[in-house]
Amino acid sequence: MQGRSFRSWFTLFFIPLFPISGRSPFSQCPQCGAQFRVSPEQLRHRVSMGEAQQNQQAIGLYNSLRASPANSITLDQLMKMYASMKDFDAAIAAASEFSQALHSSEQCMTTLGRVYLARNEFAQAIQWFDAAVQRNPELGEGHYYKGLSHLLTTPPDYSAAIAAARAARAAGYPGAAELLKEAESKARGSAPA
Repeated sequence: MQGRSFRSWFTLFFIPLFPISGRSPFSQCPQCGAQFRVSPEQLRHRVSMGEAQQNQQAIGLYNSLRASPANSITLDQLMKMYASMKDFDAAIAAASEFSQALHSSEQCMTTLGRVYLARNEFAQAIQWFDAAVQRNPELGEGHYYKGLSHLLTTPPDYSAAIAAARAARAAGYPGAAELLKEAESKARGSAPA
């Protein structure tokens, strides 16, 4: 962020003549040009306060899980919080530590798969998506991200991606139709002539 300031000026025929206000600080992103009506120091302070608050929430969720290790809802929230903080290792460690909660919930399995997907560890992600949809074949989210993982692997497994995208579409998961189109298009484009 770059620190900047502005002033209001009295203008006559769009020609600034004299200032009519003091300088007001703001921050501007050099990449996208977004502007925030606070100084860079205030913005950094707010971000660090937000991070500290997230850390406190994560600690609270973790302590709650220690008291009730089978609580899959809390584990899912904790993994999502760690993922939003880009602390993927902590999310994986929490899933490992509270395996009873993990293995009793297809939503937790899907969230763990998404964590591995964010780390570009596609084989592990697919493993967890498979486990989730095995528990609940109607889980559109699991099918969707399984299809996405198959598209992103090297080399891509187009037939598995198409099958997973079709299952996600059948479950009514948002974006599944677009994923199916993309998988089918890429499969046609890679077919030998």
